[in-house]
Amino acid sequence: MRILHTADWHLGHRLYDRDRTPEHRAALAWLLDLIEAERVDLLVVAGDVFDVTNPSNQARELYYDFLGRLAKTKCMGAVIVGGNHDSPSMLDAPRDLMRSLNLHVIGAARTRVQDQVLQIAGRGNSGVDLIVTAVPYLRERDIRKAKFGETAEERVAGLQAGISGHYRAAAEAALAV
Repeated sequence: MRILHTADWHLGHRLYDRDRTPEHRAALAWLLDLIEAERVDLLVVAGDVFDVTNPSNQARELYYDFLGRLAKTKCMGAVIVGGNHDSPSMLDAPRDLMRSLNLHVIGAARTRVQDQVLQIAGRGNSGVDLIVTAVPYLRERDIRKAKFGETAEERVAGLQAGISGHYRAAAEAALAV
């Protein structure tokens, strides 16, 4: 299986007063050409699809246009996870529709970590060829509850323990598949 990993698209980013939409459009067109030329089976987008949590309609249009065009290629699908610049709820909103196009979106950490483990079938194969544990950017609210009166050191230790625990649980869920 051929996998192409990308990240940090930052769609909607402006360089001071300069609109970068033409650059983003050209980069996404180049990416689609590369996917076709290299016969990529699966695209992975590891966070920061957008530059801000509430991207412009123009940035959203670039994203959805790209995904629509990707679905028309020979690429079997994509795994997209949210980054620290992305709105988890905005990315997750169309996830059921996306799944029907083999576009797996994990904008926010799931309550059941097993829901972040994706089974990807290869071409013409009814079996599972690849297991992807899709872990988005972990926000504090996803991994721990703050405690009244805790020190900064206790907070950092709690964050580290929460992140470590989430990854450990995700790895165990993947091994259980």
